[in-house]
Amino acid sequence: MNNFYQKVLLPNGLQVLMHQAAALNSVTIEVAIKAGPRYEDQNNIGIAHFLEHMLFEGTKRFPTSKELALFLENKGGVSGAWTNKENVIYYVKVPKWNLETAFDYLSEILFNSTLSSQDIEKEKKIIQEELSRRIDNSEVQIFDEWFEWVWGKEQTLGRSTIGSLETIQSVTKIKLQNYLHSFYQPENIVLGITGNFTSKDILKYCKQYFGRKSSNEKTSSFSKTQFVPKDNVVQIIQKETKQAYLVLGFVTGAHYLHEDRFPFRLISDILSLGVSSRLFHRLVYELGLAYSAGAYSWSFTDTGLFYTFGGFSPDKIVQAVEVIVEELQKLKEETISEEELDIVKEKDTASVLFNLESPEALADYLSTSQLLEKRVLTPEQLAIEVKKVTSSKIQEVSNKYFNRRCLAVTIIGPVDKKESSKIEEALKSLN
Repeated sequence: MNNFYQKVLLPNGLQVLMHQAAALNSVTIEVAIKAGPRYEDQNNIGIAHFLEHMLFEGTKRFPTSKELALFLENKGGVSGAWTNKENVIYYVKVPKWNLETAFDYLSEILFNSTLSSQDIEKEKKIIQEELSRRIDNSEVQIFDEWFEWVWGKEQTLGRSTIGSLETIQSVTKIKLQNYLHSFYQPENIVLGITGNFTSKDILKYCKQYFGRKSSNEKTSSFSKTQFVPKDNVVQIIQKETKQAYLVLGFVTGAHYLHEDRFPFRLISDILSLGVSSRLFHRLVYELGLAYSAGAYSWSFTDTGLFYTFGGFSPDKIVQAVEVIVEELQKLKEETISEEELDIVKEKDTASVLFNLESPEALADYLSTSQLLEKRVLTPEQLAIEVKKVTSSKIQEVSNKYFNRRCLAVTIIGPVDKKESSKIEEALKSLN
């Protein structure tokens, strides 16, 4: 135990991480499960996301989605869920005096869902509408397209979390039950709990509602990703939109425990943390090329990505690429000043603290860190890792990865494919 959280391992392998906050009048429980698209094969693409939807459709005790929702909502509770690439999340927030209701509800959806054939057919229509909405929203669609451009559909990271119309239609009750049985097992689950509670109550309810033995001998595993550098790095998807959406990024391999993870974190801060950051300020405030733009470093268990993004007027897309390349080149050619680096480190530490003031964000941080990294760094430990990063390390990492060998670019919008040669020309200096 430390001052930040208390960790308990149940006899069945389930891990529980708790952060108590006496000033709150609520408790948030997040269930993180090691499942998701990374653990799918060609026969069950999209199954993790489909199952996440289905678990809210009814259980043995509460046969309909309405009855199930009323059980929680009548006690003031709220719930939600989402599917990430390497995990699936379910959460509940309740007033502190209805703690047991939260555990009861979660155990109902996770272990007692009926997965009725009638509900499955209805859900197919709902998820098809979700897929249509993503396609209508280019700002969301571009990340599916970019991931496919980077990894290819034959690799799990290259496939859409939702799947396609064909894979949605191919879902059956047996497929859902098999996936549920394989992955929703105690050793694959971490609970992150924040709010006003006693650990004695938490452990009592954990044993009562989550104490079941594992019935699974398999462990979760997936194939390591393989990235093949491209001859032509630019992909243009023509679409009649008002803006042209851009993702310009690099496959870095900087996974959760990689030595370059924290340098990348600071590089994304330098470029886009706050309106004064280099890339955001230049694209939005100085040049007026975008309403929003930024950079982000994304880690996975076995690899990592770094990308810049934005929405631009179609006739300004080449200029936007030129500006992004200039800012990346600056990081490669010029050592960042100690003064700017100190400011960025201060901003990073503050953003962590601000984010973790939300009980939902803190429950998510505790559960997903433990599940995916097998560790939880406290805010103090994160600040120490950030402080270790030197200006020379940032330059070294920029030179190592910001090159065409690691590069992939996707653009969606009314951009003529002839523009790709101009964009390729703008990218040349990244060699």
